[in-house]
Amino acid sequence: PLLDQYTADAGRYWAASARLGADTAFDEKVWKIGKRLLTKIFNAGKFVLAQEAERHPVREELDRAFVAKLAALVEDCTRDFENYDYARSLQQTESFFWSHFTDTYLELVKVRARRFADGEADTAEASGSAVASLRLGLSVLLRLLAPVLPYITEEVWSWAFAEETGHTSIHGAPWPGPADFEGIAAPDGERSFALALAAHAAINKAKADGEVSMGRDVTSLTLVGPAEDLTSLAPVLDDVLAGTRVASHDTAEEALPDAGT
Repeated sequence: PLLDQYTADAGRYWAASARLGADTAFDEKVWKIGKRLLTKIFNAGKFVLAQEAERHPVREELDRAFVAKLAALVEDCTRDFENYDYARSLQQTESFFWSHFTDTYLELVKVRARRFADGEADTAEASGSAVASLRLGLSVLLRLLAPVLPYITEEVWSWAFAEETGHTSIHGAPWPGPADFEGIAAPDGERSFALALAAHAAINKAKADGEVSMGRDVTSLTLVGPAEDLTSLAPVLDDVLAGTRVASHDTAEEALPDAGT
């Protein structure tokens, strides 16, 4: 009955969540968490592959910062599998999928990804950069999850990547590695991605505190933080403001607290 209710992938998710050699109690709640992940993979795949902008080289700061994080995840997961630590690989990939991809990066760039119809070269290239990095993120994450979630990853892979890559099955496709990231420059700032996520979270928290929906338009706001943070945030701020529906903004410097306070 659990297979009928949650699917075989959810059962594999529960099994792969147990670390090698550890005593593990059966817990239906883990199946539910797995089923939620499957649904999100399906929906994220539909959204990413529905973006129609022509793909351009990944050049925007936020896109390059995301790809740098993705490449680091691949290194970690490859090391985990080589050490037979499949549970940690799953944990790392699942955490990245939620916290760095679907709930944040995708939300930050979806407005830019859709800006392809006005004919302006700069806009087209910026939009194409977002679409290219979104598709790269989806492709890599699907392959990282494929050993544990073979059915949903095969389904989403079949929608586009099977034809594009020539690998009709995701289980015959190469494991992610350096070749996936060739030609993509490192971000200009090491903290670009973290600051974009922090600003995105702060704006959404203000909306939650005001008891309004996350989709509510914001007429104006002031971002307050240390001067160094505001400077590092500037190259990715347009995406943050677009993703949180902010019409206008100001910034105000705030000194870091003294040590020990």
